[in-house]
Amino acid sequence: MAKRTTPSAPSPKGEKRGKVSRGNVTKPRLHFLKDKSFGKELRKIASLQLEAALRELKGNNVSPDAVHNARTYIKKVRSILQLAAPSLPRALREELLRQLAEAASLLGPLRDAEVHVQTIDHLLEQGDLPDEALIPLRAGFADVAKQRRINDARRIPKVIASLRSVRDSIPDWPLDDLGAKDLHRRIRRTYRRGRTALDLCSTTDDPEEFHLWRKLVKQLWYQIRITAPYWPRKGEELITASGRIGHLAGIERDYTLLAATLAKGPKSKASKLLQETISDLLPTLRRQAMKAGERFYAEKPKSFIRDLGV
Repeated sequence: MAKRTTPSAPSPKGEKRGKVSRGNVTKPRLHFLKDKSFGKELRKIASLQLEAALRELKGNNVSPDAVHNARTYIKKVRSILQLAAPSLPRALREELLRQLAEAASLLGPLRDAEVHVQTIDHLLEQGDLPDEALIPLRAGFADVAKQRRINDARRIPKVIASLRSVRDSIPDWPLDDLGAKDLHRRIRRTYRRGRTALDLCSTTDDPEEFHLWRKLVKQLWYQIRITAPYWPRKGEELITASGRIGHLAGIERDYTLLAATLAKGPKSKASKLLQETISDLLPTLRRQAMKAGERFYAEKPKSFIRDLGV
């Protein structure tokens, strides 16, 4: 059987403060401007993210990049809402999160279909799997992704409607009283939950527990980026470290979802080989992510949040 190695996973770099260009596209700001009202800034940042998501989906665009980017902007707004929770009435927060979750779920099958193809490509690039066996399987997944784009374009108007609804509600978000103590408590809470979830991951092989930890790391990553100007000593370090954990855990998630799809689909030598390869790789990816997590979560929550200078 072919030798199996863990696919390369280069460390991601945190986005620089200010606007970030991607080709001819400028990413919207995701950080506070210093000495501005926290509530006004969160409303502004949320509006920027939702406007960007709507631009990506304009014209019912279902291209892989557009769907990926729109889902990323939605995740950022969800993190903003969690950060703003002390000033948001629970009913309002839950309704906004529901609408965002519904929009993301409508885009989910499109994203997953494309990622299955990209994941197979990534595995083939490692050079340890026989191309002749997997290329037909890869072609089948590519056909599914293409058909998904054709069929699911009709979902986009509903996604757009949900995102517009959340965007249009932003001026009425009652965030003017959001203070420094609120931000401290929310980020400390996110950090503490991630730390607890990591402890649980060390006692179980349940992929859903690992996925929960991954989501908490991602949420914290966004929250640190939002408050980046107020982390004078270690902000960039925290962004880079949490970003790398999220990157490794994201690869693990892509492999897990592909394996689950293969398990439900037609059986062949190629699908069996791919499942076995993924099964061998997953434990290593999880160990790498968790080892990085142990370093990141070494401090206790109160000590971790001490450097946040708001």
